[in-house]
Amino acid sequence: MLDTILLNLPVIFFLLVFVGLIAFCVWYLKAFYAGRAEKQKAAEEQRRRHGGESVLEWSEPYAQGEPDSEFGRLVVQIPKRLGRGAACFYEKGVVLGAKRLPYSQLKDVVLLEAEDTMTLRDAIKDSGALWLYPKKGSAIALRGLNYQFDNAVMEAIKNGLGFRA
Repeated sequence: MLDTILLNLPVIFFLLVFVGLIAFCVWYLKAFYAGRAEKQKAAEEQRRRHGGESVLEWSEPYAQGEPDSEFGRLVVQIPKRLGRGAACFYEKGVVLGAKRLPYSQLKDVVLLEAEDTMTLRDAIKDSGALWLYPKKGSAIALRGLNYQFDNAVMEAIKNGLGFRA
């Protein structure tokens, strides 16, 4: 009896590791989707406050500029580091060059904050990004290397769109 158990010990160990791996994957996916659901709940709560419409809530001074015919008043403008142009956040949508995205089409907004670094190599690695994930299509990113990235402004944009967490 003991010989049979000892011979099957590697099989038992492999099964325990396999079951543990499956349990970890299930736990990880549940935690991931729970966090996403909480962010969606906060965004839906903000939409209800505005009569079902997705708008950018902004407590800072508004940017100076022309309103957009589709998205309304200009809220904040993030200029490019080099050349002309800017990312324009309006009350109801964002315009990045030729890309136009209404806030009602967003499913998630993720902020990777920029870190103060001294070397060029670290600056490339530690530059921040604001990722806008539309319901359909590919993600749009405002990267610290391309735009004048300010962590406080990007955090205010993310929170103003209702994606707090």
